[in-house]
Amino acid sequence: MGECQRGYFEFETKEDGLYLTVYPPKTDMRPVSINEILYYVEKRKLYGCDSATLSEACKAGASQITCLKISDEKPHPFQEFGDYRISSDAMRVEAVFYPPFKGADCLSSDEIKKDLKSIGVKYGFDEEAIASFLDKKNYFDSVIVAKGTEPRQGCDGYVEYKFNPDLKPAPKMNEDGTVDFHTLEVVNNVQKDQVVAVLHPEDRGYAGKDVYDRLVMPKAVGHVIFHHGRNVRLSEDGKELISDVNGHVVLDGEKILVFDVLELENVDTSSGDVDYKGNVKIKGNVQAGFKVKASGDVIVGGLVEGATIEAGGNITLNRGVQGMTKARIIAGGNIVSKFLESAELVQAGGYIETDSILHSKVLAKDKIVATGRNGLIVGGDVRSIVLIEATNIGNEMGTNTTVGVGLDPAAKRKVDSLKKDLSELGNKKIQLKQIVTSLRKMQDSGQELDDNKKQMQSKTMTQMLLIDKELNEKKKELDNLKSQITEETNARIKVRGDVFVGTRLIFGDQSMFVKEKYSYCQFMKERADIKLMAL
Repeated sequence: MGECQRGYFEFETKEDGLYLTVYPPKTDMRPVSINEILYYVEKRKLYGCDSATLSEACKAGASQITCLKISDEKPHPFQEFGDYRISSDAMRVEAVFYPPFKGADCLSSDEIKKDLKSIGVKYGFDEEAIASFLDKKNYFDSVIVAKGTEPRQGCDGYVEYKFNPDLKPAPKMNEDGTVDFHTLEVVNNVQKDQVVAVLHPEDRGYAGKDVYDRLVMPKAVGHVIFHHGRNVRLSEDGKELISDVNGHVVLDGEKILVFDVLELENVDTSSGDVDYKGNVKIKGNVQAGFKVKASGDVIVGGLVEGATIEAGGNITLNRGVQGMTKARIIAGGNIVSKFLESAELVQAGGYIETDSILHSKVLAKDKIVATGRNGLIVGGDVRSIVLIEATNIGNEMGTNTTVGVGLDPAAKRKVDSLKKDLSELGNKKIQLKQIVTSLRKMQDSGQELDDNKKQMQSKTMTQMLLIDKELNEKKKELDNLKSQITEETNARIKVRGDVFVGTRLIFGDQSMFVKEKYSYCQFMKERADIKLMAL
């Protein structure tokens, strides 16, 4: 057992009374204070002590060992003891230890723990702290002799959005100082099977214990769940929200919604250009200079001015196109429009239906029909692979108008070019295969290939893979063109009213200028000639 390094005191009962010995500190630690002596006197009820003598002994003992009689009383010697205080939250017990009378007993570890148990402490005894005091005997210093286990605080759950939930369209400033109203980012596009949100569950933490061995619970945390509408599904573990469709995602309050139709009032400076993975419905107009691109269908309730509309599916234009020679309308499917006027290009992968086509370039793989109330095709260049049908083509003024059916001669030349390419690629593949076969035979016979042959083998196999890819692409393109050539066999131009002078009729690589007005008729290609026939 060590000896107290700081200043301390010791009482001793002798035949003639009570004596106090004050010891100075052995190091730079502080000496005994009068308050510590007075506390001891009061705690142990040492009556009759002379306070002036106590103070004198305390002062003198700061520098040298001082022993003075302080009372004629002869109390029974007290052993070493501790004064214990439990914190208000019951998470620690602090002890201040006091020295025994000279010759009295010192505390043991078990006695200290017994003292603690007597005041209700059941958990968290700090064996190291108790052992340290017993070893160093640092009296009058506060020692934490027991401490509880703090609870681990958790944290609230939250939803991580894989899109911008605070999307606020705003124009951008270009480097030249102009304002860009086209890239406003009005929607959060999502694709099918894309994760739109991730749920991070709450961490509840875990309970601790106080020195009374009672559970101490962590603070309550916020529980979260997904709030969502249709077109989304939960992952198997319930922690991800996944889109079932191509479209856009919206946060409405706490509810996550995915739509496969984007509805807009107009496409103008309020919306910017639109690039959408799904269907687009525009209630009003598409202003000149703006662009709408959709992977699905596009419906426009108002007028399309000199704008661009591209759709992977169908395009429906309820009021038509006033193109200003700049409009581009391109659909992977069909196009239905009130009218088409002054469009730079209208192109459909399916059919085109409209009331009138005026001064526009129009192309369709399927039929083009202009048989509404007006049923006009006037000016421009209108082409279909299978059929063009109109009430009137051209006009009395002889406006130059071109209508054509059948495959473009350039497409036929492309067929011949593709056949030649396929033949050359096939021959090259055979040659490469022979090289690979020869090298493999060498390996099978047990012959080891040198570095040059290994390089040749690797390079040859890579070339074969590239050729296979190119062959598949060209075969697909050829099959598509062949189907179009088959369709053009019965290609025709039908006129339910009049076809006027100034009209040029084209059937593949054959053309015919109309030199007189014809009515209620149709034109077809028969061998190398274009024939006029009755409907």
